[in-house]
Amino acid sequence: MAEPHDALDSLAAARTLFETTLGRPIEPQAEAALSRRISEGSYDAFALLVELIGSSEFTNRLLANKVAAHLGLINRARQIMVRRLLPPAERIIDLGGINSPLVDMGYAHPFHRMVMVDLAPDERHALYRDARFAPRDAPGIHVHAGDMTHLDAFADAEFDLAWSGQSIEHVDKDAGARMCTEVFRVLAPGGRFCLDTPNRAITALHTRAIGGGFIHPEHKHEYSVGELRDMLVASGFDIVEAHGVCEMPLTQSTGVFHYEDFVLGNAIVDDPEAAYIMYFAARKPLR
Repeated sequence: MAEPHDALDSLAAARTLFETTLGRPIEPQAEAALSRRISEGSYDAFALLVELIGSSEFTNRLLANKVAAHLGLINRARQIMVRRLLPPAERIIDLGGINSPLVDMGYAHPFHRMVMVDLAPDERHALYRDARFAPRDAPGIHVHAGDMTHLDAFADAEFDLAWSGQSIEHVDKDAGARMCTEVFRVLAPGGRFCLDTPNRAITALHTRAIGGGFIHPEHKHEYSVGELRDMLVASGFDIVEAHGVCEMPLTQSTGVFHYEDFVLGNAIVDDPEAAYIMYFAARKPLR
């Protein structure tokens, strides 16, 4: 049973959590129920947060604030992608990942060595210039300052997995093709090249209202699904998986961009054409 002063502190914190999550004061009946749970010692703040986020009212709030929420929802869907789809590997090269390292996105498997390749800070776009990787409790991770499309510092067959997380679109198409060729070289036979990137069929609809262009000021080329598939195959890879991340059902069916798709669409789907982001897993043949 909670002490009186602890109970008051817990109730005040629960009110704040409720109001922050749902954007309105807690109603008397809910407050009374929370008070009972606190006094009985069965209250858990995290459980309450999950309960509120899982409510229809919170979904309605997301829909009402869908533009503000969409980047966070994309990030969550990509975390699910990394945890569910990326294969285990001992030796990993993370291409252009300094702003969003693979380990910070929830990579689910142990590894022996991971090399993060990204430009030196003064060569990056201003939006990413201050990004730094703090190793914390991630041994075996090394940062290599360099161009992800020129991997001369690495030997043939040095890695088992190459990951390009939202990076290939930051170089032009010729550089992207060179990156694929370089990745093919540094992967061991049977190694995987996994990458995600925006789907131009959907991003073209996203930017139509502002006269076209790309969805990010540093993007040099946003790929169609077929275009990226063909580039990977031309580089020597076999495509073993293709998925969509952030399903966009209303947008795809109407040809008009709908932000509510980020709220109501599935995080992962089988068809990359049906989503805001495409994901490919390509394999270097065994011989």
